[in-house]
This record gives sequence, C-alpha cells and structure tokens, in this order.
Amino acid sequence: MDAEEMTCGQEMAADAEVPEKLARLMSHVSSNMESHARWVGTGPGGGRERDSLLVVAREYQAIADAAIRAASAMKAMKDIPAAPHDPSRLDRGQQALWMRAKIEMQTELAQLLLEHAVASKKGLAMMEMMEGAAEGAAGGTDYDQT
Repeated sequence: MDAEEMTCGQEMAADAEVPEKLARLMSHVSSNMESHARWVGTGPGGGRERDSLLVVAREYQAIADAAIRAASAMKAMKDIPAAPHDPSRLDRGQQALWMRAKIEMQTELAQLLLEHAVASKKGLAMMEMMEGAAEGAAGGTDYDQT
C-alpha cells in the first residue's frame, strides 16, 4: 500500500519513527549531562554547573518521555479506519503554506543535527587522541598488541 492508499492512522503510525528517534537522542544526551554533572560536581565551585546540568538533563528527558508517548499514540492509530474527508473544507493554499513551513523546519533541524554530529565527531577524535597519548605515556594498552 503506497502513501496515497494509506489511511490517516496508517500514515501517523508510519511516522512514529520520528518521535522515537528524537526520544532516543534526547534520552542519550540527558544521560550524558547527568554523568557530566556528577563529574563536575566533585570539583570546587562545581555546584552551580552541576545543578544547571541536572535541570537541563531533566528537561531533555521530559522531551524524550513526551516523544515516546506521542509515538505510542501514533502507532495506536494504525488500525483506525479511514474517515470521510470533505474536500470542500480543505484550504489547499493554507495547507501548502503549512507544508512549506514544515519542510523548511525539517531541513533546518536536519542541518543543525548534522552540524552537531560533526562537532561531536571532532570532540570524540580529540578525546581518543588524548586517551592514546595518556596510554602511550603509561606503556600502551591491552588492545594495541598485534
């Protein structure tokens, strides 16, 4: 069944992957913020940063939780039969305007996520380089033996 044959409920169920992936990312970032908060909170003057990170982590997790609820509700729509749609009530111009704005927002978000992924890769490379230098100074690692 292609998109033209799908019911609205089936389309919603198929699109549940978007909030599912959003939830996975937000929860993952939240857990890293919590870990960072534990780490920074041990140093002098770290309390304010720790507390702020924990607030942001809770909000990220709230986004994740809401996205999971949305995905679940969307999936639950899969078997809802098609309802009659009155074409005379659809403002096609307004719908097209809405769709163009949605596409622009999706594109902006996708670009922002890609930029953050590139920055994360650079940060990971720096961590791995520093880890390698530290291990080299300590006499190597167990996994670099051939």
